[in-house]
Amino acid sequence: MKRVKRWFIFLILLASLNGMTQNARVSASLDTSAMLIGDHVGLTLKFTGPPKAQVIWPFLPDTILGNISVIGRGKIDSSYAGNQKQITLSQQFTLTCYDSGFYTIPPITFRYRVLPDTTVQSVSSQLIPLMVHTLNVDTTQAIKPIAGPLRVPITFREIFPWIMLAIGVISAILFGIWYYHKRKKKQPVFQLKPKDVLSPHEMALREMEKLRVKKLWQSGKVKEYHSELTEILRKYIEDRFSVPALEQTSGEILESLSGVSDCPRSARERLRNMLILADMVKFAKSVPIASENEQSLTDGIEFVYETTGSAKTAPPEETLAKGET
Repeated sequence: MKRVKRWFIFLILLASLNGMTQNARVSASLDTSAMLIGDHVGLTLKFTGPPKAQVIWPFLPDTILGNISVIGRGKIDSSYAGNQKQITLSQQFTLTCYDSGFYTIPPITFRYRVLPDTTVQSVSSQLIPLMVHTLNVDTTQAIKPIAGPLRVPITFREIFPWIMLAIGVISAILFGIWYYHKRKKKQPVFQLKPKDVLSPHEMALREMEKLRVKKLWQSGKVKEYHSELTEILRKYIEDRFSVPALEQTSGEILESLSGVSDCPRSARERLRNMLILADMVKFAKSVPIASENEQSLTDGIEFVYETTGSAKTAPPEETLAKGET
């Protein structure tokens, strides 16, 4: 026992001599010098030197001395001390050993150079003693069988993926059944909702109502008002009578409609009055009075109702509203 103590003291003294140089200091230390077989112990490597030191950090293999294993490696941390006149680099390792006995981890060598000097210097850590104990076995007791695995309750996090998988499988089965019946009945799988298609006269009346709400001529935009109104009616004439009214002049439109049975004379007269007034505003810069502007919209609405090709009904009261200023 005394020899072991003397050996420990000798190793510590030797470590203090080997772990220091004029320019740098290194150390390698264990959390404890004795451990149980299979337990874990921490190893800390440190280098302290000038801040301009460039260090070649030592690499520890996965196995030391054939029995001590490295099972964890931390990152290399750095810190400054003495108003940044010294830098300290350190790294943590986790070791384990599965064979009892007395071990000495050999010195670990650090290589470095201090700029601007390019000379590579080296310094080594001290020997590190490590005693690995085994468990005491009472040989007087009967040998007991190996204990079986413990039952751990299942958590919701463990069964959640299986629940989602079951929901996915059931959903896929139901979708397959639904798809099979759709195809068997020759029905479309996905049917888009049809858009409401307005007839030409419904579209024209809706656009003229929007124009009335804008109150363009009331705000001084007389030319824009008559341009939009004639544009609405030209589009209606194209859709209703297949006449290229958007590309024709006012006279050509009236001539094209003269032979159309669904466009009576009274409707053509309303359209003529409205087109002539619009041309005077757009080309002759005429300024109609308020009643003429209102009459043009009324003539446009009456023209649409007279040429719908269906039973004539009175226009809505709000569409024929007058007297707005």
